[in-house]
Amino acid sequence: MKILVNGVTLEKGNIIPILLKIKTWQNKGSEVSIIGSKELEKEIKKLNLLKKKYQFIQLCGTKKIKSKLHLIFEGLRRNLKLIKKIKEFRDFDVVYSISSVLDLILFPFFLKIVGKKIKWATVFDNIVPLKDPGNKLLRFLGWLFFHLSLIFLKKADNIFVISKNLRDYLIRKGFDGKRVILTGNAVETDLIRKAKADKKYNIDALFVGRINEAKGIYDLLEVLQIVKRKYLHFQLAIMGRGDMTTEKRYKGEIKDRKLERNIQFLGYKTGLEKFNIIKSSKIFLFLSKSESFGIALLEAVCSGIPALAYALPAYKNIYQNNEVMTFKKGDYQAVTEKIIQLFAKKVFENKNGELLINRYSWDEIATMELNSFVA
Repeated sequence: MKILVNGVTLEKGNIIPILLKIKTWQNKGSEVSIIGSKELEKEIKKLNLLKKKYQFIQLCGTKKIKSKLHLIFEGLRRNLKLIKKIKEFRDFDVVYSISSVLDLILFPFFLKIVGKKIKWATVFDNIVPLKDPGNKLLRFLGWLFFHLSLIFLKKADNIFVISKNLRDYLIRKGFDGKRVILTGNAVETDLIRKAKADKKYNIDALFVGRINEAKGIYDLLEVLQIVKRKYLHFQLAIMGRGDMTTEKRYKGEIKDRKLERNIQFLGYKTGLEKFNIIKSSKIFLFLSKSESFGIALLEAVCSGIPALAYALPAYKNIYQNNEVMTFKKGDYQAVTEKIIQLFAKKVFENKNGELLINRYSWDEIATMELNSFVA
């Protein structure tokens, strides 16, 4: 089977899950090709997860994506370039989108029209609300493009959803239930088991995720400002990146609040280093306002550290045995009080969370998806 992975705007994103899936598909005899920018190719080689041969189809003339607004226009430009060459891709058996955002489904939609025998498979992992925090124009455009993507998605043969809530949502929107397949989500189980705490890291609380207002990054500052009154040298580490504009504004706010000495920016981390840092942290702080699953939260929970998060509907079917301490959305005061209690007791473990690790495997999900390609 020949699988084409559409990575048209994937650089700087979390590409580890798709690489782990590709690894499984290759082990089961599939040939895999990836479309993307030169930057994406470099990132794949740097991660060194793919040991078997694969084809990389490089998009020429791509521009560095500097902001969310720039992503919209650059994504459209890249898709138009691909659509002009669409007949070159008709010999593939499957075209695969790692997410159902508009910039990753435009090309597969048109390829499906030209190559009617090609199966189009995509992952549906998020609903975009209109009223999330952040720039109102960008939020409206995101919401608008999300609803446009739902129209294009009707052409997909397989839509893999990561939660029951998302499957129910698509069926309510008129999608054929036979095409909407619940696969779930996963963590890097082998790396979590290998990882060990390292004393060189001085991290009291860790956040992993995009530096984005919807991820509750400003609530993190509210919490830190109060905790600092009790623990003057409290260290919050932020692992992840955001667009240049958001990061600059966020760092400006940190400076205004005089919190520079209490915050470490770790950047984007992968592999064993990432999980060593997670296991070296005393607690995990995840105050996102909207999630369809929350993979970073699951990674921390499976790593065995106490996790604090706002109570979101997506978590109800995942955490049923007190693996996560949850709070009313926006109630950072209650979060702060719990953190102070935890540090007073000095007990930083999550035994129930560690038990979840065996339930979430990328290999199993990749196999399930591959079986659906041939069904």
